[in-house]
Amino acid sequence: MKNKLSKIFTSGVVLLSFPMVAFANLWDDIQGDLGGTDTSVNNLIVNILNWLIGAAAVVCVVMLIVGGYSYMTAGGDENKVKTATKTLTNAIIGLAICFIAVMLVNFVLKTFLQPETQSLLMTFLA
Repeated sequence: MKNKLSKIFTSGVVLLSFPMVAFANLWDDIQGDLGGTDTSVNNLIVNILNWLIGAAAVVCVVMLIVGGYSYMTAGGDENKVKTATKTLTNAIIGLAICFIAVMLVNFVLKTFLQPETQSLLMTFLA
């Protein structure tokens, strides 16, 4: 029992340390943007959105793992299988939403936040 708890604890520590390593570079970018004098609000918002979307994708992947583990250990219990299937389905839907969000952010950046477009919008709004 003690050996099993040790393995679970070690797996949890390793699993939780991966997002920190993955987002370390992004966090440095966000902090660098905060410290600069020529920081634009657009860049800061984009960096925060990218970080949030990435964190949501990591949560979805973790939920996929949890759902798969629950499904494998259900032992034929109908309620546990149903719960695990719901978890897997919702995690896949969450990943799809994350990918759509990335495409949407890129679309907004390319369409509305280019320098030419900004000047055109400013003349239209003025």
